[in-house]
Amino acid sequence: MKLFFIIFISLSLNVYSEDLTDMFNTSLNNPNISFIQSSINPYTNSIDKSEGRIIRNKDKTIVFVDTPFKEKYELTKNEIIITDIELDQQSIISREDFSSNIMMNIFLNGLDMNNPNYTINYIDNSIFVTPVTESGYGAIEVKFKDNKIYYLKYNDNLDIENLIFLKIET
Repeated sequence: MKLFFIIFISLSLNVYSEDLTDMFNTSLNNPNISFIQSSINPYTNSIDKSEGRIIRNKDKTIVFVDTPFKEKYELTKNEIIITDIELDQQSIISREDFSSNIMMNIFLNGLDMNNPNYTINYIDNSIFVTPVTESGYGAIEVKFKDNKIYYLKYNDNLDIENLIFLKIET
């Protein structure tokens, strides 16, 4: 009987973890997502907030930051085009320059349980993504609430805590 219970628990955890991973990947593939990002900066003792939206299609992902500054990030297979809308300035960065950026990888490709660049752990209603090598990020927590992504939380390469609340438009 104990063996059956252990097998059942193991299978349940695996199914649960796959469900969270699938839920995450499906949510990020939604064509319309809005977000609120808060950054807690321990160096300036301030909280910075930005709001925007993410629009996806099969060829590219466009991230619009609407406040406090108007910016646009176009992510394609080969490059990232950054546009400061208010100053009418643009810069282009090769995607290869971001190849080790775990957050960019997850955002563009979704979570992959077999990715060699990070490990995935599941605790309660959260996924914890931990880089295997130095990537500029600590562990990324993805919290779920009511079977939806509630937030992403991580410390960036300057050790600034970031919290991103996502609203998946239907």
